[in-house]
Amino acid sequence: MSTFDADDLAQLRPRLLAFCYQMLGSPFEAEDAAQDALERVWKARASFDPAKAGLATWAFRIARNVCVDRLRETPRRPLPRDLQAPGIEVGAPLVPASDVPWLMPAPTSWVAASEVETAAERRSDVRLAVTAMLQSLSPLQRGAYVLRDLIGLSAADTAAVLEVSVAAANSALQRARAAITTGTQRPHDLAPAAVEGYARAIERADVEALAALVSDDLVFEMPPVPAWSTGRSTYRAFMADFFERRGTAWRTAPISANGQRGILLSRVTPDGDEPHTVQLFDGDAAGAIRHVLVYQDPRLFALLANGSAAQR
Repeated sequence: MSTFDADDLAQLRPRLLAFCYQMLGSPFEAEDAAQDALERVWKARASFDPAKAGLATWAFRIARNVCVDRLRETPRRPLPRDLQAPGIEVGAPLVPASDVPWLMPAPTSWVAASEVETAAERRSDVRLAVTAMLQSLSPLQRGAYVLRDLIGLSAADTAAVLEVSVAAANSALQRARAAITTGTQRPHDLAPAAVEGYARAIERADVEALAALVSDDLVFEMPPVPAWSTGRSTYRAFMADFFERRGTAWRTAPISANGQRGILLSRVTPDGDEPHTVQLFDGDAAGAIRHVLVYQDPRLFALLANGSAAQR
């Protein structure tokens, strides 16, 4: 007989959502997967035996199976730099690749779903670069890393969720940690002033001010467009062309996604503001912006707008 109710599942949902997001790399896939898992847990509640496993362990096991099923169809979500060499022809049409299942950010409130993630020393572990690196790992290694280092489950509970021995779960965790350490750059907090300056420069359509805020080796990506670039000079030329083509009336709003600062960019029109892009930033050791990641996706814009409003 079930020893839990709908309120217990509601309390579990944020952690399940965080788990599914890091496993799948898409907030929208994560929402579907978490809902699927919760429905399966509820339908099977009569078979739940608290003597064999706690509710969280049981629910995470079901969520893990849901995610593994989905990973058979979409094993990895890339960013543009994962697919081709850098090169943007300034002024040429930006052709999207709508058939690519792109990696997408999630509201920070999602990925900060446990006490582990909200600790200051753990903020860097949920940034998009880590989520991107997870995409290259096996489902077992992804699961071990997310459950132990992000969700905060014990070694025994993690092994139970993954349905492997504790030794196997610990081995998968060590491999995942090693891959993330070697495969991602050391994170540097980006000062609020840098993002504020960037936002004000876009609102003024000030190309030189924008260029002054980014690093010499800036990485500039715009999924779903596969083309991407490196370097300040290409970025400066792109933004000059952008303002010439798209106008100079813009408004911004701050957001936070994957523990990183960003903005929502809207075009100002006589009929009101039109959502344009989500822009997410990463910094370098000198405090400059080293990565500008731009998404033109109405669903993602709305999701992050609502997520940021909920955090304020």
